[in-house]
Amino acid sequence: MKKVVLLCTVCALLSAACTTPGKRTAWGAAGGAAVGAAAGAIIANNSGHKSEHGAIYGALAGLAVGGALGNYYDKQAKELAKIAEVVKTDNGIQVYLKNDILFATGSSELSADSMQTLTDLNRVFKKYPKNRIVVQGYTDSTGSDAINNKLSTQRAKAVYDFLLGSGLKTKSITYVGYGSANPIASNATAAGRAQNRRVVLQITANEKDIQ
Repeated sequence: MKKVVLLCTVCALLSAACTTPGKRTAWGAAGGAAVGAAAGAIIANNSGHKSEHGAIYGALAGLAVGGALGNYYDKQAKELAKIAEVVKTDNGIQVYLKNDILFATGSSELSADSMQTLTDLNRVFKKYPKNRIVVQGYTDSTGSDAINNKLSTQRAKAVYDFLLGSGLKTKSITYVGYGSANPIASNATAAGRAQNRRVVLQITANEKDIQ
């Protein structure tokens, strides 16, 4: 057991020290190494081999998978950041699109400028067909929940439809409207409300698909 713990620690340190496009890669590699080590130890115990050997093989495999997923996110994030605001999370990438650029007030019809932005984003997405995308629509707190929930859903669907209609290649894509829920700024100011009116593309991928 001590050897397994030591191996996980060493792999995590090595993965963090490796030259990668960004720290998300290091986190992915470290996580993959740890999970792989644990899985390898279990497999080894069940097969009658020494557990430390199973942990070694498992950690190496996990390191490769975690590093591949991290690289997948990092490379894509750099390309997307040239087009829109991108935030990397522990689980993937979030692309933020401001509603005042996408839509006219109270409308769910995409503007000409937004179509160009989405076309540019789609050009990147086509390079990463393993993506799992959730299009999330949000409004500010102005108006009733019934109106906001419907409008946010319609706007999310408009982006969803445009991406699919432009030949999006992806593992899966869905859409959802959250209305005024989950604000990222204060609704007490015009600037804050403008930030809350947004469409977010939540992008994740499955490690098995990246292998």
